[in-house]
Amino acid sequence: MPMSFSPLTRRQLLKVGVLGTGFSLSQHLQLNAEAGQPDSERSAILIFLGGGPSHQDTFDLKPKAPAEYRGQFDPISTSAKGVEICEHMPRLARRAEKYAVLRGITHNLAAHGLGTRYLMTGNRPTPVVQYPMYGSVVSREFPAASDLPSFVSIDRPVEGPGYLGPEYGPLSTGEKPRYGQPFRVRGITLGDGLTIDKYRSRRELLSGLDTAFQNYESLDDSVRGLNQFSEKAYRIISSPRARNAFDLSLEPDRETDRFGRHDFGQSVLLTTRLIEAGVRFVTVLLEGWDTHQDN
Repeated sequence: MPMSFSPLTRRQLLKVGVLGTGFSLSQHLQLNAEAGQPDSERSAILIFLGGGPSHQDTFDLKPKAPAEYRGQFDPISTSAKGVEICEHMPRLARRAEKYAVLRGITHNLAAHGLGTRYLMTGNRPTPVVQYPMYGSVVSREFPAASDLPSFVSIDRPVEGPGYLGPEYGPLSTGEKPRYGQPFRVRGITLGDGLTIDKYRSRRELLSGLDTAFQNYESLDDSVRGLNQFSEKAYRIISSPRARNAFDLSLEPDRETDRFGRHDFGQSVLLTTRLIEAGVRFVTVLLEGWDTHQDN
């Protein structure tokens, strides 16, 4: 009798512990495909607060704990039954039913870099294996359209692609967008005086050189990754959809004001445009929390 598979929901996936029994993500996707239920296209945004505000001052105040453990602020009720958060976050309190608070994540790695790597990859750091960041996994399993980057980091990567290779690393913007200033994305923004037609001519010349020399060298993984990134960059540069996604000047003033004209607001606005265009994973950095003295 032929076997049949029913689609797995995320909750069911967690219940049966499918990842812990040896199933890979690709096998899980195959099960869904055999069940006739294609995966819906989804995207993810990761906002990383470098040094982060303390959990007992934000989402886990521990009001009944001893004074030396609990936060100094008062908790307030939220729209999610039984969930209380900091009194200084009323807007998040009104939207609590739209997000989940994870209070059981911890580690004993006594270094910021190691802790960040653990958090961003889901694996304890080890010198033997370089694990990929979530965005790189998404980039490999759920790639964006050919004229869009699958994974973008504003303004620099939090972690890298690890063993997946450089072709699944993020496109780093190199800087944050600033209101009222032209935003140039390193690697895909054309220089002054360089048109698409001129760029295509240069691309054809480079392609000819690559063909002429391909028999004289053996490409390692890093070079192949760079070549694939170059191909991707060419498609992005040539795509009006991609160029428009990075162009914040196309946003109306009301949206600019809603997100804020500061660097972080503009970064999140850019993130929204990228997700709407079809980018699958975007990270945004907001650093400067780890002051050591002004806490």
